[in-house]
Amino acid sequence: MNKLLPLLLLGLLSLPAAAQSTLPEIPPVGSQPASTPAPPGPLSTSAPTLPDTNNMAARAVRSMEGVSATLQIPRTVGTEFSISLTLKNGQLSPMNFSAGRDSDQNCAAVPSIRVLQVGTREVVYPTGDKRICTQEMVERTAAAGGSATFERTLKLPAGEYMVEGWFQGFAGEPEQTAKISAQPVRISVK
Repeated sequence: MNKLLPLLLLGLLSLPAAAQSTLPEIPPVGSQPASTPAPPGPLSTSAPTLPDTNNMAARAVRSMEGVSATLQIPRTVGTEFSISLTLKNGQLSPMNFSAGRDSDQNCAAVPSIRVLQVGTREVVYPTGDKRICTQEMVERTAAAGGSATFERTLKLPAGEYMVEGWFQGFAGEPEQTAKISAQPVRISVK
């Protein structure tokens, strides 16, 4: 259900305003329905109640307490190099992490990265080119107090760069959307 919520919200937002005002309010899952509100009159300007996206983000962040990310790249690398992102699970139970391929990330799944050229802060990766990717998921499980590592390779021209990295996907039980950022790493590409 959590994977369908963004699609449902997108569908609701794409409806014309006239159609939105006739939709009934649906209570959140797990809550008891309040009294049924009266339908708006023909001159009513009330907008439908949409899910509180700030509250959804807070739930995802709250469920990731005790989880941290570390980006590992050697300080000096060749033009093609490996990047690792390790997620440390500080919780008392195992945690599953899964992510799909990302069209913004050259069809890589995890870690998501952004590379900035030192001195100019120009974004050199991702390039902004979109691709059509397969829909496979990459999954790892971190034991209680353990870790899960995701790896990928990247090619860059020679230069000095700052690499930002993060996990973006689904985590926990039940699965929730999560974004867990690591500290940026400065590298020299030779």
